[in-house]
Formats: sequence, structure tokens, C-alpha cells
Amino acid sequence: MAELARRGVPAQLALAGSGIGEAEMRVAATRFSVLQIMAVIRNAIRHAPGVALQVGTCFNTSACGIFGFAILSSPSRKALLQTVLRYNRLIDPLTSLRYAGRDGWAVWEIEPSLACAPTDPLYRFVVELKMSCFKAMGRDLYGGDFELKRISVRFPSPPHADEYKGIFDCDILFDQERNEIVFREILTNKARPEADAITHAMMLELCEQALQKMTRNATAAGAVLMILLGCSGVFPNIDEVARELAVNARTLRRRLEAEGTSYSEILSRHRMQLALSYLRTSELNNNEIAARLGYSDATNFRRAFVSWAGAPPSHFRPSHLA
Repeated sequence: MAELARRGVPAQLALAGSGIGEAEMRVAATRFSVLQIMAVIRNAIRHAPGVALQVGTCFNTSACGIFGFAILSSPSRKALLQTVLRYNRLIDPLTSLRYAGRDGWAVWEIEPSLACAPTDPLYRFVVELKMSCFKAMGRDLYGGDFELKRISVRFPSPPHADEYKGIFDCDILFDQERNEIVFREILTNKARPEADAITHAMMLELCEQALQKMTRNATAAGAVLMILLGCSGVFPNIDEVARELAVNARTLRRRLEAEGTSYSEILSRHRMQLALSYLRTSELNNNEIAARLGYSDATNFRRAFVSWAGAPPSHFRPSHLA
């Protein structure tokens, strides 16, 4: 929020449609749903393209609560890797991580849990944020000795590509097969004063409790959205979503109703938010957008869009794309 404010984006615009109040942002213990996180990200993409890189540089491992302390207290390289891979979801529900050591290099692969093309601004935002957070975490763990060798990303060079060199200070490769962060593996064996096996064991127990609690307390709407985020073109019906969540469709409908929503409402909102993103940030025509959102043709897409937004798609395109 501070970086958005610095760029002239007021809180009411940054939080619009998220259901988050400014006061909640100042309470460290507040947890936000995936629906709320996605709303804020879309606002950031709209009002401050490229902000993700700078937001990530402000990442502070010790400010991540028990997850951060579990990382900092890891007594060995193996313990550190296991902690990050298992409990990353406590602070980031939008990416999955994979680690591979190759020829003396540590290689972390990052992939958004989103069914959108690498050219989509949402995909790029999530990757940029995770990578800059990762650089900041390396600084917290290994101090000034931490240097990256290479950053590879699946998307093409963005308009703010010049910011990458200043933040990562390494080779930057665009249009690659994978999103990867590469640095010398020997750095991960460096002794750290915060490492402590007893503290680490305590933090792991708390992380496990938090992960189980998060799973139990996850809203039905958030769980449905996470499934939809992993779909592209053809979206599942409520019976298929219910099976994925290991409940019957009647139970899922009842839970969504108790949360004041429905499956059709979540799907419609998700489709329209994707549509707005495509209209504002890409050169896709209505036929291409319709195909990506699972509509049979552009006419049906336009009809649904007007019903939802109160204006035709052309109204939301930048003037140079209209």
C-alpha cells in the first residue's frame, strides 16, 4: 500500500472492490482471502503497472510471523528448503515453488497458480512480486554476500524492464521456458547466527498448526476461486468443483449461500474481472477474449459483459486500442 501511495494511488482506489478497509491494513494479524488479494492486485495492475517489483523489495522475512522465524531459525540447508516448500502457502496462495540444485547452482522455479498466459499482466505481476520478495529474503538470510546469477521469466520484456537490472543486479532473460531464480548453491551452506534447531522445531509446529487451521477455515468462496484461477477457456460446473473440494454439490451450495454468494456469481465475477484485465491491458479482440473466458462467441460475451458492467467492452479499452 505504501508503494501505491508513493505512486499517487489513493487507498480507496487500491482497495476498491476488495472489501478491505484502510484500518484493517494497519493490523498485522489481519488475514485476507484470495478474493480480496486478487481484487487488490487487479487494482494495482490498473493504476500502477510495474509496482510489483518495488513492493517485493520491501519484503522482510522477520515480518512474516511464524513462517519468517521458521525460515530464519532453520539449522541447515535441507531444513530451510523443506520449510519454504511446505509452508510458502501461509504467505502466498498464488504461486507454487520447485527447487533443483544443478552443477553448484541453486535453482528455484516459480509458477503462478493461475490459468492465464505468461503475457497476461496478472501472471507477470505475480511472478515479479515473488521474485523480488525472493531477492529480499536472500538478503535477510545471507546478508550482503547474497547475489543472483540469473533471472529467467516466461513473459516478454515489459515496458518497465529497465527496473529489473537495478533490483536484481544479474542477467535477465525474457521469453524463457520457465520462471527461474539462480544463485550459487554454496551460499545456502553459510552459517547464520539466527539458526537454532530448538527454535526451528517450535516454529515448524506452529506453522503446521497454522496451515491446518487455514485449510479448515478457508471460505468456500475462496476455495472455489482458487479452482477457477487454475482453469482457462472451459470452466467446471458446480458438481465438478464440489468433487475437487471433496464435498457434495448440495453442501457447497449451502456453504456459499451462508457466505452470501453462489457459484454462478463467483464464476461470473471472475470472468468479468478477467475480461476487464484483457480489455485494459491487451490487444485481444472480443472473439479472442470470448474464447479465453469460455463463451461460445463474441456476441454472447458482449451480452454478458454489458449485463455485468452496464457498458460495452469497447468502453473499457484504452483509447489507442479502441
